[in-house]
Amino acid sequence: MAYSPWARALNEANLHITVRPEEIAAAAEAYREVAGLLVAKLDWPNDTIRILPQGSASTQTLIRSPFGGEKFDIDAVCQVDISRVAAQDPMGFFQSVGDALEELEAEAKKRCWNIPFPNRPFYLEFTPSVPLNNVPQYTMESMAPRYRAAFAYRATALAVVDTPTERWKTSNPAGITKWVDDTAKRSLIRQVSMETAVLREAKAEVAPVPEQAVEITDTLRVAIRLFKRHRDMCVRRGIIAGEAKPISIIIVTLLTSCYEGLADLGRVYAHPVELLDDLASLLPHLVLKLEDQYRVDNPTVEGENFAEKWNHDGGTRYRAFVAWCNALSADLETILALSEPQEISTRVREVFGIPAPTTDGTGLSSARYPAPPPTRPGRGLA
Repeated sequence: MAYSPWARALNEANLHITVRPEEIAAAAEAYREVAGLLVAKLDWPNDTIRILPQGSASTQTLIRSPFGGEKFDIDAVCQVDISRVAAQDPMGFFQSVGDALEELEAEAKKRCWNIPFPNRPFYLEFTPSVPLNNVPQYTMESMAPRYRAAFAYRATALAVVDTPTERWKTSNPAGITKWVDDTAKRSLIRQVSMETAVLREAKAEVAPVPEQAVEITDTLRVAIRLFKRHRDMCVRRGIIAGEAKPISIIIVTLLTSCYEGLADLGRVYAHPVELLDDLASLLPHLVLKLEDQYRVDNPTVEGENFAEKWNHDGGTRYRAFVAWCNALSADLETILALSEPQEISTRVREVFGIPAPTTDGTGLSSARYPAPPPTRPGRGLA
């Protein structure tokens, strides 16, 4: 496929931050190892347990860290059919999973078990859950009442254990994945043919970890990946503090909402950097502030606020988010201002922390391209 110089440079960055296939294969093996322990240690029928990827792994937005040697996290959910497995005791259910994983040195977190997997390039965040549709009435009544599954995603809703409250809480990682997948199919780039990667629905007990290779034509997922990379580079460069950086689910939610809104408006862009710049400029305006509280709502679980921690730190995380958005928009503007392919490639590598090619040349044409349209009024950095 013939890419514009901006798309080719972004594709180079996208390929560099992609998690390697052999690392994904190792993660899949870790899933099988965990499944084997659960079957061996717990007195549950084999067909009641399903292990599925969630988070960045399931949305195909997992990226490599710019920090050398830093592990990436693989999120998984353990779905147990409680129509046949008693789970009226949320904490007992949660602890039984942790006990089964003791030899893997699993550490209890708020709603998941962290499995470190020494000598592997990742760690596993493993969340025990039960299908919400299978939860009996007495269990439903014990759940946090303000967290209800959104109707459009009810079929995939789960109940997970919230250990601070010792109660069940609604969650829907598969709903988030479907929302991102459906939105990503809406192309906003003019004259780009797209081979859509279709995620196969897994029927086995252990669902495969999706391949993380994403084409540059998959503009939403590429935007999520590049924005996450830029966030990490802002931490590395000291622009924002690591403990205050926006978490990935906030970036995914805001970007997907923004992309969906632009598609609804019928917006079409000449090339991907122009789209990325608009997304970066719009992101701060999508964070709601109601009754002096910041909100980034989970579209699949009514009442869940992904930005809850922003309301308890004196504004530190919100200020870091705005600083990152401003830095991202400013960096994208510098890329938009260039027209020479080599300069575009060099600047993209600088912005996203991509090492220069080790071989001579970049493979880019030496022909000059017209600069993209000038920045439209009202698209400043504020």
